[in-house]
Amino acid sequence: MNVHAIDNRKSHHISVQGNMQSQADRDEFFSLLSPGNQKELELTFFDARILPADVMTAIKSFVAANKTVKLKINVFHRYLGSYFYRLGLPCHVMQQHSLEYRETKKIKAIALGGSAGSLDKIMSIMAKLPPRDISVFIVQHILENEPNYLGEILERSTGFRVVPIVGNSTVLPNCVYIAPPAHHMTVEKGKIRLSTEAKMNYARPSIQVTFESLAREYGDGLIAVMLCGYGDDGNKAFELLREKGATTIIEDPQDCDARELVMNAWKTGLIDYKFPLPELSSYLARIIEPETLNIDENDLKRFFNGLNDNYGYDYRHYNVNSATRRIARVMADNHIYSFKRFEEFVMQDRDLFENLFLECSINVTEFFRNPLTFLSIRQKVLTYLDSFPHIKIWSAGCSTGQEAVTLAIMLDELGILHKSQIYASDINPYVVEEAQNGIYSLEMVENSRENYKTAGGTADFDNYFIIRDAYAQVKPHLKDRILYFQHSLLNKGVFNEFHLILCRNVLIYFDQTLQNTVLDLFYRSLDMNGFLVLGESESIASYPIGFQIFDKPNKIFKKII
Repeated sequence: MNVHAIDNRKSHHISVQGNMQSQADRDEFFSLLSPGNQKELELTFFDARILPADVMTAIKSFVAANKTVKLKINVFHRYLGSYFYRLGLPCHVMQQHSLEYRETKKIKAIALGGSAGSLDKIMSIMAKLPPRDISVFIVQHILENEPNYLGEILERSTGFRVVPIVGNSTVLPNCVYIAPPAHHMTVEKGKIRLSTEAKMNYARPSIQVTFESLAREYGDGLIAVMLCGYGDDGNKAFELLREKGATTIIEDPQDCDARELVMNAWKTGLIDYKFPLPELSSYLARIIEPETLNIDENDLKRFFNGLNDNYGYDYRHYNVNSATRRIARVMADNHIYSFKRFEEFVMQDRDLFENLFLECSINVTEFFRNPLTFLSIRQKVLTYLDSFPHIKIWSAGCSTGQEAVTLAIMLDELGILHKSQIYASDINPYVVEEAQNGIYSLEMVENSRENYKTAGGTADFDNYFIIRDAYAQVKPHLKDRILYFQHSLLNKGVFNEFHLILCRNVLIYFDQTLQNTVLDLFYRSLDMNGFLVLGESESIASYPIGFQIFDKPNKIFKKII
């Protein structure tokens, strides 16, 4: 592993190669984690998918103790980016991968900004943009005493209607609005306003003024695109665009003779995508009307067989609709629009497979999630298990560990934690490491207090954590009773005999054949008096074979011989 620091008068930059598993590596990092007199600290992690607990807490503690220092974090792997975000540390995921795979938002508006050299770019984009139920806003730096002929040119090359702006024009779909010379253009409550207020960043019209206005108006329904030019007009708008959920794109600087504008935008660390012009035009055309991905069932079967042969992960019995949605997200995120090409790339590129693997590993959880279910477990199941000399519990599909910690808290309050062992497993090795770290944001703890009370908790929920200024860490007496490990539910072997198994909202991603296989595994893994808890979203016909209903509303079943 290599830790390297670079200082200049303004910033302190630490680059880390490797996963920082050795104590010597971490000690070196800790010694460098001080900006001195610099006002900015930039951290770049090249290889790590996950970081040890003491590294994460050191970064959180640094932020809390140095509030005047601007922190910028760069990572090269999506999962580490997600981990930072869950702990309240926004970062930039390099190589244009999204931090989170979100459901596709309905695009309502596109904003194009540029200056020198951007005219041809704008014309090329608009020529390839299919007319749809959206509005397009264009801001181009132009001399105030020079007429702007862009509107006349676009009328001959685009299917959108080019609309002159007069007074408080009402924004209409399938229309293009161009900021005129010497005027700022803003949008508010569906109306366009022109003003001759002072120049912003030496420009009028200003890209920043328009981008910020559109961010407030359209939020995550906006795509903001920065094209070639000089200066840094618009850069300060990217923070608001990120806050409002807008998608931000720059043209690849290699495309531009005048590249200062896009280079300065890229340096903000707030850009979602960087495309050469042909890919940028293609992306915009597709995103305003995403194509429905139709994958032949035989093609999908061949693809899953290949994944099993190449990587040893078996998705052959995943729910077809769910699998198709997740494949489509990974394809869109990597700008691949042919399933055949995607299949070829995945079989050759382990990093792309990892993206698919992470997308298929659903990690939605919280402490005391569905609190009424945990109230029933507390009152009806754990009190029954109290009569046993030793209690073994399996949290299958444990994600980042909140369910296992929840169980430990309830066992502790019932006075039976000392004779209990919780086994927590997940197919995703990164969430297992994150769960082992046992570090959570203060916001997550705060948001779980009400769930804890609803689930029958009578103490102070915060007492189960070591609370710092910037994070919360699970107390050792709880953590010591939990064994985290990677495990696939497709492994048919029984590795223990449990008194209670929880597998909530995992089976919904499997087809009926695989559901039956997993339920049979649970049956064989349970003590003769054991209990099985499924998720509120599970749709199991009748009830699992070999089980009787114990608490129907909360999907709790009891094994029968």
